Amino acid sequence: MTQPSLTLIQGPAGLIETACLLCSFDAPMPARALLIQHPHPLHGGSMGNKVVTTLARAARDLGLATVAFNYRGVGQSEGAWDGGHGEVLDALAVASQMAALGVRQFCLAGFSFGASKSAELVPLLREAHPETEVIDLVQVAPAVENFPIQSGWVANLAPWVIFNEDDEVVSAEAMHQYVNALGVDPVLSDTGGHFFHGQLTRLKSAVTAHWQMAGVA
Repeated sequence: MTQPSLTLIQGPAGLIETACLLCSFDAPMPARALLIQHPHPLHGGSMGNKVVTTLARAARDLGLATVAFNYRGVGQSEGAWDGGHGEVLDALAVASQMAALGVRQFCLAGFSFGASKSAELVPLLREAHPETEVIDLVQVAPAVENFPIQSGWVANLAPWVIFNEDDEVVSAEAMHQYVNALGVDPVLSDTGGHFFHGQLTRLKSAVTAHWQMAGVA
């Protein structure tokens, strides 16, 4: 990320390393903010992932306050991999502190594992903080095979999904089945693979256009 504010905050498994753009955990936050979740921790995923930082830069350039964080056991975050169960609780802990500092409208985004966990976070956030609302969900190459997404998690929320047909990590067929079940039209490209190699500029342009059209930034 470009010049983020790095802060350690308390989470369910210890301290969580966070990175903020256009906001801070040391001051009141804007009423609307974006929370980004990163790819699988056991496969090199972190908040420094290029897809994650591309999403963060796109949000920053639109003036949308953004928070990313490292799941337990990644970077300076304490704890250890919990099979995906504790990781979404890490996300909820970060979101809860954002809500405590004034965030009332959440935009959520995630890449791969983080895209699945962003969907899972929606009902947890709604239950824990009924004073807030989730107004947007961006999912980049959601890991729907290993971390399936229940349709009820995204009730009354149409995710914006982008992936590439030549994805070598998550089956494009599985992602097509996911979006078809939700009745949403994904943003597709023939090339770019799972990590959008050589396609990050396209990704940034696409998500920027989405946030502008959705009116969230």
